[in-house]
Amino acid sequence: MFRRKRRPDDDFAEEVQAHLILETDRLIADGWDPTDARDAARRRFGNVLAAQERFHESTRWVWLEQAVQDVRYACRGLVANPAFAATAIVTLAVGLGLVTVVFAVFNAYVLRPFAVRDPYALHQLLWRSQDDAGVGFRWRDYQELRGRTDLFDDAIAETSRLVTSKGHPLGAGFVSGNYFDVLGVRIQAGRPLARFDALAPGGAAVAVLTDEGWGRIFNRNPAALNSTIEINGQRLTIVGITRAEFSGMNDSPEDLFIPITMYGAITAQDLFGADQPRNIVITGRLKRGVTAVQMERALDSFVVRVVNRKDAVRAEARTVATPNPLTFDLIAALSPVFAAFGLVLAAACANVSNVMLARANARHREIGMRLSLGASRSRIVRQLLTEGLLIAVISGVAALALASLTLRAGLAMFFYGLPSSIVWLVRVVPLDIDRRVFLFALTAASLTTIVFALLPALQASRVSLTHALRGNPGTHLRSSTLRHLLVSAQVAVSLVLLVSAATLIFNGISIGTTNLGFETAGVFSVKQRLSTGPWITKAAETLGRNPRIESVAVTDVNPLSEHLPRMPVITGTGDAERLTPTSYRFVSPEYFSILRIPIVRGRGFTAAEAASEAHVAIVSMSGAKALWPGEDPLGKAVSVRVEPANQERGERTFIPANAPRKDVFDVVIVGIAADVVSGMMVDGVDPSHLYLPTSPTGARAEQMLFRGRSRDDARMDRLQGLLRAVNADPLAFEVLPLSELRLGQMFPVWGASWVGSALGLIALILSVSGLYGVLSYTLSQRTREIGIRMALGATGAAVVRLIVSQSARMAGLGALVGLTFAFGLLKLLNMHLRFRNVSWLDASAFATGLGLVLFATVLASYLPARRATRVDPVETLRVDV
Repeated sequence: MFRRKRRPDDDFAEEVQAHLILETDRLIADGWDPTDARDAARRRFGNVLAAQERFHESTRWVWLEQAVQDVRYACRGLVANPAFAATAIVTLAVGLGLVTVVFAVFNAYVLRPFAVRDPYALHQLLWRSQDDAGVGFRWRDYQELRGRTDLFDDAIAETSRLVTSKGHPLGAGFVSGNYFDVLGVRIQAGRPLARFDALAPGGAAVAVLTDEGWGRIFNRNPAALNSTIEINGQRLTIVGITRAEFSGMNDSPEDLFIPITMYGAITAQDLFGADQPRNIVITGRLKRGVTAVQMERALDSFVVRVVNRKDAVRAEARTVATPNPLTFDLIAALSPVFAAFGLVLAAACANVSNVMLARANARHREIGMRLSLGASRSRIVRQLLTEGLLIAVISGVAALALASLTLRAGLAMFFYGLPSSIVWLVRVVPLDIDRRVFLFALTAASLTTIVFALLPALQASRVSLTHALRGNPGTHLRSSTLRHLLVSAQVAVSLVLLVSAATLIFNGISIGTTNLGFETAGVFSVKQRLSTGPWITKAAETLGRNPRIESVAVTDVNPLSEHLPRMPVITGTGDAERLTPTSYRFVSPEYFSILRIPIVRGRGFTAAEAASEAHVAIVSMSGAKALWPGEDPLGKAVSVRVEPANQERGERTFIPANAPRKDVFDVVIVGIAADVVSGMMVDGVDPSHLYLPTSPTGARAEQMLFRGRSRDDARMDRLQGLLRAVNADPLAFEVLPLSELRLGQMFPVWGASWVGSALGLIALILSVSGLYGVLSYTLSQRTREIGIRMALGATGAAVVRLIVSQSARMAGLGALVGLTFAFGLLKLLNMHLRFRNVSWLDASAFATGLGLVLFATVLASYLPARRATRVDPVETLRVDV
């Protein structure tokens, strides 16, 4: 708020107040009571003070009246200049809309709390060791924990998994009977699950649908309530439907909730027997006054006892108020996304600021007249800021509509681009425009007003009355420094985004054209979804006997599934001993024939070696060169260290050289295989890779590959039928074609490329339009100069070259800043995200971005320049200066 100028009435009021104090002190000195003295003094000076207070009260309304006048004047100005209004509003709406889209996603997955009672009192119990973490507990652990009334008001148990209904996959939450009561979930129809629904195993065969599940299964038919639904062959009665605001306590929404006592009947896995699996997630509502730290300390001994691990374990309490807690690591991971969309908003603000500056300069005569009639500079600035705020508010409303449409279109494109075998596995939380998103858009619009409107307002108000009233803006306003800086900023932003987008596109092309070294067509990857049971072994045996299946292989991890673990391979002895980081995979002998990987020298594994997991190995060609340069590796023995079999692990990482000695053994090289992409496509071909033997009955058999004899033999319905003979649960195994796994890896790469390209293109358009506008205004001020040049013999081509070269110099500063910033950003990514098949510092990407910016600069300057050369020199020289 601007400070009001001091007025004579203010001095008069202070003088009256001083007399009032003096009169009160005099009466008190004469023996008056202080209260009576104060009242007497007020009676003497009261009329004067009342008049002064009425005056100040009237001046308070002047600000409101002026604000109303400013709004009305701004509205008339925008209506009278529709081209200016449309340009400014659309430009700002695009920038605000894109930022609002990012915030809406961030709000849905991070900020928005679950629609439950007091969500911040809910904490999930985890156990954590030095290298591992888990959330799984047994039913008996949950029952014991519910008795800790010193810590919890109550606790709930839940386990989530996919189920099927009429062949369609659904997300189901198996919950304890107190789930809805403890969380305080509201129901839109029917009733919630109650404690009496989950009193004993095989209890009430009922279910509660989420609003999303109601739409997916019953198309929102009201008759769904009290109807039955078949889940994995079991019939359940629908007793309730939750409100749309609640779909579970996970980042992946559920379709329905089922009493946990029905888990065995639906999944054929007993949670309540003697050998209870650790499938249950425990969440407790802390008592008032109990902190998460106190909970962790109190449950340390409980976790050590029930988890029963050899390494040190401690309890950890994780807040589950939102799908993803807001942490520094999360902000750091998302900062590149925020920065990219924020740069587009910055480019939009710079564009609008340039337009408003040109408009303010065009109104120099009007502003000069207002100043000459007594308006203060602050009054002029306030009126121009009001116009900017009105543009921002309209743009904010348009941005909300644009964000809503973009979210809908983005979700549709997201699901359309996913491989068909993966799309049914994906669930997303509702991306609604709620009050947080609305307040964000309003705040962003208000803040951008300061960014794009304040500088033009301050510059436009610094006008010389003499020059303004003569119709000449004066040397100060004619200075184009601010306009040139704004254009340079836009060029810098667009160049950063274009270089980043080009880097993503070139990397996507590089990854997409990578030669895997093996055939994916007709090969299927099988993973076991169940946490217990030798189902992979049984599945491999069953499929191996089927005449429709050509071959079956087991592995510890299938190709294109995850990053491979790495170990130090020790070659040489004594002082010549070397440690070479090498990736590895356990495979059965059929692995190479299924994937058509040739053994270029030596032999493959024998059935006996696979059955005993013998200490032999096959090395890749690049590994042979890395481990034994210039030597024949066949028959060589090396020491390897591998992670223990059946170890519960999170991310597969490098196995350190000081691993336990029991996991260290010597292997003999029996064959050399062709180089292939062993892990993820971003990793490319491993510089050193070893294959170790296993079999369907081996300790390392955790996943499976198979190939059908024909395309008809490998139909998904036939495969599901074969696997259901192994386990009746239709979702006990995850079966995916390797070809679609490859597409699944390419999807995020191409998605990032499309988003980056869209942002870069928008920023480039804003830069071009900003440069075009600046040149159009500048050339309109240089009409006489151009006329004189042409009268003295300059050709139109020479004038065009002059203007284009000046534009190139204007954009040069922005290009230099943009290239520097882009190099620093990509250099930082290259330091923290290293992949063999990804290059963050690609000279061709920088050249492409710079070339596009230069081409756009020439194009934006050529058209105004050509128009300026059409001026008639004779008419120009007649202008009266």
